[in-house]
Amino acid sequence: MRASDRQARLKRAKELGRLAFDVLRFEELVGNMTVEGEQKQFREFAQRGLSGSLLTPFRPTRLDEFSRIQIRHIGHKVLEIRWSKAGDFRLVTFEPGEWVELLEHVANVF
Repeated sequence: MRASDRQARLKRAKELGRLAFDVLRFEELVGNMTVEGEQKQFREFAQRGLSGSLLTPFRPTRLDEFSRIQIRHIGHKVLEIRWSKAGDFRLVTFEPGEWVELLEHVANVF
């Protein structure tokens, strides 16, 4: 994959991650859990075959504590993004498909 294609792919994944974050941040808090040794707040949504979850630090004390968004379409993980306040960003999974239109629709409803 060419560098310009990778950059375009990363840019699109970030745009979709922002849409998912906008949807998820307004969902009710499901609870708190420990993930990879860190306490996280957990939020989720499910609509029309699309589901998503957001993990954020429970009480952020370090800049390197991670946050994570996962989006699934009909149970299959299609987007996972991890980041921290320290500036770390990692695109773990990104599989473009029909789920993108569903996410855009859900985001426009909010």
